[in-house]
Amino acid sequence: MDYAELLLKAINEYNDDDAASKTVLRDLICVISDNEELKKNPLIRNLLYVASQKMRVFGYNIQNRLKEDPDLGASTLSVICNESIKQNYRSHVWSNNILDKTQKEIIDFFQSLSVKRMLVSAPTSYGKTFIMREILYMNRDRYNNILLVFPTVALLRENAENMEMLNIEKQLGYSVIKSIDNEIGDKNIFVFTPERAMQLLANHPSLKLDFFFYDEMYKIDEDLCCDETDEKDDEESNNKKRSMYTTGSNFFDEARAKTFRICLYLISKQIPEYYLAGPNLSEKCFGEGMKEYIRSNKIQVKTIAFEPTMRIRVDAYASKITEHVDGLPIAPVQEVSARGKVSERICEVVDYITMHKYGPTLLYCTTPAKANEYAATLSKSEHGKQIEDDDYRVFLDHVKKTYDVNGSVYQWSFWNVIKKGFAMHHGKLPKYIQKEVLDLFNRGIFDLLFCTSTIVEGVNTDAKNMIILNHTKGRTALTAFDLKNIIGRAGRYYHNFIGRYFLFDKALVRIADIDNLRLNFVTYDIKDLDAVDLDNAEMSDLSQNNQQAKRYRTETQKNYNLPDDVFIKNRLVKKEYQENLLNHLLDHEYDFSSFLQYLGYHNILDQFTKFAALNTVLKIFNASGLLDEVTVKLYSAISISYANEGFRGILKYQIDEAEKGNIKYDAAYSKAFKNQKDIIEHKIPKMLALFESIFTYAAELKRISLNNFSLSKVIRFYETGVRSYFGEQLVEFGFPIDAIRRIEDKYPQLLALGRAEVKEYVINRKQNIDSLLDEYEKKLLNRALKSFN
Repeated sequence: MDYAELLLKAINEYNDDDAASKTVLRDLICVISDNEELKKNPLIRNLLYVASQKMRVFGYNIQNRLKEDPDLGASTLSVICNESIKQNYRSHVWSNNILDKTQKEIIDFFQSLSVKRMLVSAPTSYGKTFIMREILYMNRDRYNNILLVFPTVALLRENAENMEMLNIEKQLGYSVIKSIDNEIGDKNIFVFTPERAMQLLANHPSLKLDFFFYDEMYKIDEDLCCDETDEKDDEESNNKKRSMYTTGSNFFDEARAKTFRICLYLISKQIPEYYLAGPNLSEKCFGEGMKEYIRSNKIQVKTIAFEPTMRIRVDAYASKITEHVDGLPIAPVQEVSARGKVSERICEVVDYITMHKYGPTLLYCTTPAKANEYAATLSKSEHGKQIEDDDYRVFLDHVKKTYDVNGSVYQWSFWNVIKKGFAMHHGKLPKYIQKEVLDLFNRGIFDLLFCTSTIVEGVNTDAKNMIILNHTKGRTALTAFDLKNIIGRAGRYYHNFIGRYFLFDKALVRIADIDNLRLNFVTYDIKDLDAVDLDNAEMSDLSQNNQQAKRYRTETQKNYNLPDDVFIKNRLVKKEYQENLLNHLLDHEYDFSSFLQYLGYHNILDQFTKFAALNTVLKIFNASGLLDEVTVKLYSAISISYANEGFRGILKYQIDEAEKGNIKYDAAYSKAFKNQKDIIEHKIPKMLALFESIFTYAAELKRISLNNFSLSKVIRFYETGVRSYFGEQLVEFGFPIDAIRRIEDKYPQLLALGRAEVKEYVINRKQNIDSLLDEYEKKLLNRALKSFN
């Protein structure tokens, strides 16, 4: 096959306004670039360079390491022309980076707007955050306070590090802030999750923010927000809700999409300029509420449909594995039988990928339980590989040492899987383990990674293949949007030319063909809103039916003791629940005084972790109708175990249940991790934040001085598991919490040290601190200290 002729023909017929010609040239570039033998031909290399220049998709040349014109015999005019093209598209931030044509168009478009409010709808791995950094740099003299909102702590950490590098290298003079408790200077870049962003607004109502960036904004829609669930968790949650005898028992169980939506609604009202990064949806897919949000806020939409990475569909649900390469200059691939159950077909497809050297592979599973099941089955087969790598070895030893209770680690699927040379990634694992697994996968140590929705929503990997094992997420069917998002993780621009996605279920083919992608902003829609959305929306933005509902709520609330400035500190909790808690504290002096007594002690955190302050708060929530007795007992038991023994205390209880035969060992680990994440790190802090604001206001009404009462240290302890600034920095870096607590217990002086003193203190005692850590933790600490300012 004469690839040079095909490529030359496609270059000559290329028309930037013709989608078909763009696809033809893209596919040829990707197919040829994926073949190292073909690229040895000087003519082919020259044509690849010309094709990339023609399309103004310069990432192809970077991936092919063609940074300069490879044709040394080119005319001076040609050299000048190519250099002029590159100069025109050169990054404002880093001069060695060249922007793709559409990236430059977006940046120029934003700069041209009189009202700088833009929504960019673009494919996965398009470089939306790269564009954000260009915009910030170009407007550095106009923006003093910047808010960057990311959906997960992992993305927050990654982007905060990038902003620190930009800030230092370009001497921009900002403080990059990741914690709500950090001191605010004159110029700040806040890198927050939606929850932290709302805290910022509540705690600093007079702070003037000049610009915000909102990543993965499609998560404002419940139909598109793909928060990870487990089938058994769903069942337990539903049963619990049915058994609750009070209306407020699930007062903090709001859907995550609501947090995203209300956060975006509020900051769109308060911040004058912004850039929203959206999904790959055209405006015709916007619901009426989304259209109204865009219109009323004067937002301009830029849609980028072009996908720079070529993706090949592979059917693996029938008796044969079939690649859809019709019309592409790819040599026919031998069909391989794929029969039997899903677990058996996984082995066949993994062998197929290995045989053709297709590269690293993600395997999408509907739930963590399914990821455990499929990965464990593969680990029991002959599949796997011997890994000779120091980082892998010390990580393996660390997992065994840290999570083995009475030999239980040998029954844990995660341990058995990574021991065989591949891995799994899901929301039931600690954050630092998720990060380490991803790092090892991206380094090529693992080439197979079983995953759930946590890895397909904004997490970047170097996977070339995606095996989609199920057509559901939890108990609900995947939508066309979900599937498109998952497929988009196969082959990452700037890393891969071709991505393959393997379909294990024929239903996936039908889902892919459904044109039901819709993105809505229900606050602005005619759909009936619930109480929290109504309480946080302005009347003028609501439909007629929702205005009527809001007027009714306003009428019923007119005699509330709760003022708005107290409500907004916990605005995701219904006003009536906050009012109930306030009235209970006002009317029941014994309960009010039972907590007041703890404020007489110097260290409020000790009152929660060593004494009974948390139990007192839990009892008050029960008495005011916000938590039932079962929940109070559960939270109390888990928090006591956690305060005394860290995560290991929570795990011991679940392993004991497994040893009794009440649950399986995998379920024991999952429940322990879930209790830490869901109860300790999320629900108890949310409960304490609400209690702090309501108790403070109740004291004000009672004319009792609380002397700057604050539960911020207590809340941060439950959120992070640590007590010191040093510990918080290590948690953000991705460090095992129990290891940090060993250091804090040995060196309590750390609890009093702030940003300026902590690094020197630790370095001076590094040898002694190392004695408290295993080899993996020592390596992490060395890396973390380099990132400390």
